[in-house]
Amino acid sequence: MAFGRGMGRLGLREDSFLLLAAVLIGVVTAAAAVGFHQLIDFIRDHLYRGLGPRVSLYGKGIVVLVVLPAAGGLAVSLVSRYVFRIRQGLSVVDVIESVIRSRGQISPVSAAEKILTSAITIGSGGSAGAEGPIVQIGAGIAAGVGQLFRIAREHMPLLIGCGSAAGISAIFNAPIGGVLFTLEVILLDFSVRTFGPVVLASVMANVTTKTIFGWLDPAHPYGAIFALGQQEVLSQAELSLSHVGNFVVLGVMCGLVGVGLTRLMYFAEERFAKLKLAKFWRPALGGAMLGLLGVIYVVMFGWWLLDRPKPVDFAVYPLPAFFSDGYPIIRQLVSDSSFYRGNAKQHVMLLLAFLCLAKIVGTCLTLGSGGSGGIIAPSLFLGATAGGFLGMILRIFGLEVQPNAYALVGMGAVLAAVVHAPLASILILLELTQDHKIILPAMLATVIATGVARLIFRDSIYTLSLRLRGVRVGTLSDLSLLRRLTVEQVPLEPAMVVRPDDPFQAILDLCDRTGRNEYVVIDGKQRYVGMVVGEDIQTALLQREAVPLLLVRDLMRASVPAVPTGEDLASVLDVFATCNVDHLPVSTSRNSGNVLGVISRSALMKRYQKALEENT
Repeated sequence: MAFGRGMGRLGLREDSFLLLAAVLIGVVTAAAAVGFHQLIDFIRDHLYRGLGPRVSLYGKGIVVLVVLPAAGGLAVSLVSRYVFRIRQGLSVVDVIESVIRSRGQISPVSAAEKILTSAITIGSGGSAGAEGPIVQIGAGIAAGVGQLFRIAREHMPLLIGCGSAAGISAIFNAPIGGVLFTLEVILLDFSVRTFGPVVLASVMANVTTKTIFGWLDPAHPYGAIFALGQQEVLSQAELSLSHVGNFVVLGVMCGLVGVGLTRLMYFAEERFAKLKLAKFWRPALGGAMLGLLGVIYVVMFGWWLLDRPKPVDFAVYPLPAFFSDGYPIIRQLVSDSSFYRGNAKQHVMLLLAFLCLAKIVGTCLTLGSGGSGGIIAPSLFLGATAGGFLGMILRIFGLEVQPNAYALVGMGAVLAAVVHAPLASILILLELTQDHKIILPAMLATVIATGVARLIFRDSIYTLSLRLRGVRVGTLSDLSLLRRLTVEQVPLEPAMVVRPDDPFQAILDLCDRTGRNEYVVIDGKQRYVGMVVGEDIQTALLQREAVPLLLVRDLMRASVPAVPTGEDLASVLDVFATCNVDHLPVSTSRNSGNVLGVISRSALMKRYQKALEENT
């Protein structure tokens, strides 16, 4: 790469330049995240807060609740087709697939497309979040930086990871969560090589975002999205043994909610794909159906049940509660105990149950129909409503619990169940709330939620789509799995044996009779001394006149080792790659010269594949 050679002349190695690229990706992604955030707020405020008082959104003009999301879906189709001229925008699944296939081939234009289409979807009321799109935006920016400086292809997945971490760090104000989400979900790699650049990109994105918001609004610094007041944190009880069972139940409930969202999402995608309706119109249909659900919500819970125009005050959230990202609603559920005391218990429980179901359906309608947005914000909303609901049930049974604490922990548990990333979910939750008291119950609930989700349905919301594309997703435990398996667990093939003093013609005769082209060489004491491989046989045949003069010792590779039966398969796979052979001799121990048989690369991979199936 031309730029790499230029850096070399300046004394910078290519891996050193990756750190500089990570800084640049962090800064640019932060600027894009701020613009994306502001665009969402601009569209949402002008459509709902601006129109609300004029057209009586929750009165005579309630039909506008159907029109706005439908118009947003139509606008997304128009922008995608006629502005960016693409059939389908980039998704988080595409980013993960690009990393798995080690391509990093993402168009930088996709970042601009995702900013505009996701802002329209979320701003017009579509039930989705900004966190998924910012991963895609960061990936597009990272790809652009890589193409600009002609970064080698093998380094592109790492740059994509830098963009992902920078995006999460900026939009969520969660630098640690951004790093862990990237390592656990996007890169599936916790090595030192990836850790440094990803951390650097996340830190620079967070610092840059806070600086930009400080310039835009000095009176309101950019803090934790769901930060609790000091008094609220002090009033929370620490996890005690008597409450452990409650959070176990919460983990199970959140695992079920997470699986429900995952399965219904793909059901919705399939149903919309089978509709006899042009793909162009599907996001508008999904938006209209979401709007109808919003009308039902307002009529049932506002007009009939609570006798008010809107169940949640317009000043708090001008949209129906499950529209858009729903952050102000989440903020009330996790930090305002009066929410659970302001109305009759049965009304609050009914409202929370409806909001949980409506958010699942609304998210499936929005994203399943082709709307643009992410799944993280809906997961947090579902966790808050499910957790608050369980807290209310426990109160009815006479337990002294704080429903808002269960809403807090539920956020992380549902997110973990949906994306199968408990560690990242715990840290994102901590950074979102700045509440250290939730760590223990969150650890318990998220691990249980992830376990329940994987027990019921093995795929996360991302890996199912990848599996349907024929992409097998590795996990962080894959290398550990190879290290747990040994040679003796793989079926061996009989060794085809020759001696150093045998003529080369003897090998050619064996090739004709057996079809094998790799042979084990043993000496007079029956000890292994080397291998003859097909590549060397083909090379020798190029000089026919020398064939009668060649002996086996002239062709054998003494550097190919025999692997002991107790060797782990990760080490054996390294030997295969180093020696570039398809078979390796197997001995009883490292110093033993006797050969028991040969292990083939294909047999090793079949055993590994079987172990993967057993562990998923």
